[in-house]
Amino acid sequence: MNTLHQINEKARSVLRDALGPVDYARYQQQFSLGSGDYTAERQKAEQPDIETISKRVEELKAAGLLVPPPNARLLAGPP
Repeated sequence: MNTLHQINEKARSVLRDALGPVDYARYQQQFSLGSGDYTAERQKAEQPDIETISKRVEELKAAGLLVPPPNARLLAGPP
């Protein structure tokens, strides 16, 4: 049984042979590790309140950009 490292090395070799060096490099670039802390950045992002959302929905409706699908029924929410 091969180690995970050996399997990965064999897979990279097969890809290099099949794609050629330029396309192999382009393929590898899509797997960059990135940087930063997504969770912390997401938590810092301003979250709109319900009034802001409701106002935006009404603006979209008034502009004709938010229309219900045909045969849609409005369901009553909690009292």
